[in-house]
Amino acid sequence: MITVIGDLVSDIIVHQDAMNYGTDTDASIRLHCGGQGNNVAAWIAHEGVKCQLIGRVGEDPFGAHLLAHARKYGIHCEVKADLLHPTGKIIVMIDKDTGERSMIVDRGANLELSVGDIVNVEQSKFIYLSGYSLFADKPRQAIAYAKEIAQANGIPIALDPSSTYNLRDHKEILLDFLAGITFLFPNLEEGAQLTGETDPTRILEKLSELVPHPILKMGEEGCLFQEGQEIVHLQPPRVKAIDVTGAGDSFIGSFLARYYDTQDIRKSAQRAIDISSKVVTQSGSMPPLPD
Repeated sequence: MITVIGDLVSDIIVHQDAMNYGTDTDASIRLHCGGQGNNVAAWIAHEGVKCQLIGRVGEDPFGAHLLAHARKYGIHCEVKADLLHPTGKIIVMIDKDTGERSMIVDRGANLELSVGDIVNVEQSKFIYLSGYSLFADKPRQAIAYAKEIAQANGIPIALDPSSTYNLRDHKEILLDFLAGITFLFPNLEEGAQLTGETDPTRILEKLSELVPHPILKMGEEGCLFQEGQEIVHLQPPRVKAIDVTGAGDSFIGSFLARYYDTQDIRKSAQRAIDISSKVVTQSGSMPPLPD
């Protein structure tokens, strides 16, 4: 079993042309299930690996919908419904020309994740921690506790830095947290922030001094990782990006699921490239629901 600890949110996805400030802007608006933890867990389950999801939602219709949706994938949800705080929501604004997204975030009940929510970690063979949990006190304490349990039981840990915006104020916290982390999944911008380097190869070399297995996600340029003494660059197929929301989460979820089965980084990265390249050609961040 892989345990995922992270956010569950309702994504309000808006596809629009240039914004008409102070008046109306025509757009296409859809509601999707999302959140970094939720997305990663869904892709792990989609790949056929047993998954446990730990997080928080509100005691409201949004939270009930997120839990019902997650369970349809076969995810075991250890997710508390918070009576005092609403389910997290994100407005995701998609540029129709590039597929790039900008987000307005209300994390809601996710900020209330606590040490008491962390269960069954010792029964896992792998755990994934969302970097978003490092950016607020209570969830940071919760994932630190999960990390302690994993280390005590020899369980490998994966971490995603999650946000270039939040790294501006929390870079040192994340760097300190890297001790004991096995896999790190930054994108190119996050890798540059963490290392002070701009060249992808130099970023990877610097990250390799911090964790055993950094995997550098580079969007349409694929990914970079080290295999023995060799630096490997896997290129993705060329596709038309419609919505890049959740592409990184699909990469991580499919990578972890394949690595869980094979213990082979190259095979896992190739599967992750194949999956994430398809995700950007559709709206939303989740895999199709099983029949």
